[in-house]
Amino acid sequence: MRSKKEKKKRKDLLLSATWKVFIRGRYLFLFRAHAVILSPATRDNAIAIVKHTMRILLKSIICLLSVVNARTAIMPPPWADPSSNPCAAQPRGWLLLYWPADGKCYKIFQIGAPCPETMELGPAAGNGTIAECRCPPGTAQSPRDALCHPIFTRASCSKGQFFAPVPDALDKLATKQRWGICRDPEICKEQGEIYWPKDGKCYPKLSRGPCPRGELLVTGEDGLTICSCSASGELARYYWLGNGGGCHEHYIKGPCSEPGELFLPGGTCGCHPQLPHYHEPSGMCYQLDSVGPCPQGHHFTVTVDVRSSHEDIVRARCVCKSGHILYKDGFCYRLHTRGPCESGYMLINSSTCIPVPCKRGRLYFPQEKTCYKIGTRGPCPNGQIVLYDYNVRPSLDGISYNGVCGCTNTMRDAGKCKKNDNDDCENRPGMVMIKKTCYKLYTQGPCIEGEWLVAQRIPKNNRYVLWQPEELRLKTRCECRPGYKRIVPNSGEAMEELENNNLISPNSCQPPAVSLARFLNDNIKSMVI
Repeated sequence: MRSKKEKKKRKDLLLSATWKVFIRGRYLFLFRAHAVILSPATRDNAIAIVKHTMRILLKSIICLLSVVNARTAIMPPPWADPSSNPCAAQPRGWLLLYWPADGKCYKIFQIGAPCPETMELGPAAGNGTIAECRCPPGTAQSPRDALCHPIFTRASCSKGQFFAPVPDALDKLATKQRWGICRDPEICKEQGEIYWPKDGKCYPKLSRGPCPRGELLVTGEDGLTICSCSASGELARYYWLGNGGGCHEHYIKGPCSEPGELFLPGGTCGCHPQLPHYHEPSGMCYQLDSVGPCPQGHHFTVTVDVRSSHEDIVRARCVCKSGHILYKDGFCYRLHTRGPCESGYMLINSSTCIPVPCKRGRLYFPQEKTCYKIGTRGPCPNGQIVLYDYNVRPSLDGISYNGVCGCTNTMRDAGKCKKNDNDDCENRPGMVMIKKTCYKLYTQGPCIEGEWLVAQRIPKNNRYVLWQPEELRLKTRCECRPGYKRIVPNSGEAMEELENNNLISPNSCQPPAVSLARFLNDNIKSMVI
């Protein structure tokens, strides 16, 4: 046995070296060498070995850096070649373009001379060595005045029209210049909605829609839809007086920071048990049609239930989202996705998983119980093809094997897309045709604000029925939404005060916030007295 002193003398010596190489902040290579020296006699040789190894490593790193630099070298643009662009020989010549008409050099992307007004100078498409004049990004040239105007604005159009780019498929001149024309906004089918030209969709007025946070959709002075916010006018009711300001929809989280509070009319954050948004178990309020307090696959919404239609207080509850079904584990899953099934299977009802029936590149149509190739007509009507269901969000729902009929943007631009919305409107459950327009039941439809479209209920054998054969098909009518009440004009002081604050209109359906406002008004007055 060696003594502790001998062990200490023969203690191993650890040499450690670490090399790190960084390229533009990115970690590229790591090397760590350990040399364990068992005795002082071999220490010098070990150190020499380590140094030799590091020299080899350094040479390898230099070679590696040369390869990386060769692959990541910045290639100059075509107009930086002096042989094709005489201006490239000047200092910062890669920012200059040669204009043959006067033989001068001009800064790239500058607006105006030598180009006409509103146009910019840029390299031509292709080899990029020839300069040309074109409209800047986000603009198009008008055939009326040959000027470039911002697209999706009024520009030089008549009031109520907007300046829209001409699709490439319709540009018969086949030029590289972008042209625009004046168009009339489309008429929205739903009452209270306004048209947004940039995406061609309709959104409820005074909703956020495609606007940035803190702005709402309104009609501008030129008759076009804009995103705006103001502490006066029709937006005053939606203005937040707290930090950050901005305009927000009512009954959403909006600017409220406290959990369980919503942005209410009057510019305050709060929660009240009389609101449909109130969740009794938690004592909090949640935005309707959001996840709220619900488990996976559910959303927090007001459901249409005949038994509760006469109750004074309507409550939202957790139900499966559209296209989802409740499984035995208590969660909701989208049909025709994997859901709770094993790999290679998909969910077809509340209790059954089946092997995915379609090969790659094909989608399943439940009605036909057949798979069809994507991009073909399949079972679709004339003018439509088999497409993915874009309502499915793979990150939340998983991959969907369900196919739908529709049109691609290319088909729309070429005018080859045909819609059949009105052909079978009343053959679809929950839809009804009114004045040649197809509406969905239990939406606002043609009704005024605060109402929704419902089917007439006719007693039959002590039951309410919503659907009848075609010859006895029931008509529809507008009713106050759940939680809303019909207002009858009176001369009461509180009613007058609410009307002056634009909370209600005579003969309209009173929103839940009015009851809350009355409650608060009465309490404040009693405290003052």
